[in-house]
Amino acid sequence: MMLAVPPALVLAGPAGSGKSTIAAAVAGPLGAAVVGLDDGGFADQHEVDLLALQERLDEVQDAPLIIVEGVFALALPPIRWAARWTVYVDTPPDIAIVRRALEAEDPRPVLRGYLEYGRDGLARFVANGRQLADLVVDGTQPLDAVADRIRQFVRAASPGRPPAPRPGRE
Repeated sequence: MMLAVPPALVLAGPAGSGKSTIAAAVAGPLGAAVVGLDDGGFADQHEVDLLALQERLDEVQDAPLIIVEGVFALALPPIRWAARWTVYVDTPPDIAIVRRALEAEDPRPVLRGYLEYGRDGLARFVANGRQLADLVVDGTQPLDAVADRIRQFVRAASPGRPPAPRPGRE
């Protein structure tokens, strides 16, 4: 028997772009479950544990909508292909790294990590998600405005109509 899978909204963008905060703001009014990739400390998408992600998704399979958020969410074909909607949170790297550093008890490891592999990873794996996304939002805009825009985007899609094809999804 095939299980009915809830539709998925995928949020991607640089570490510190605001994905987790935006996902929580979008989820509440929609009754959605949020599942994070927990990939902020990884050098590239190959370190993401897809089996652990599947276990977390199985735990929320009764939700009307699942929001998957993570740095490499659009760089991973299985996640991108399963998405009904994809959103890229476009935040300038300087703002994103400052946000991350300010959240850390000691900002030095965050800054060292960014210099060692973050800049390269952003350019190679994360920023490409911008071209793969159905919607690009500005991560420097007020949270309510960004969350409202994403909710409008999700609600505007007709339930019976498949998403328009996009690069990298075929």
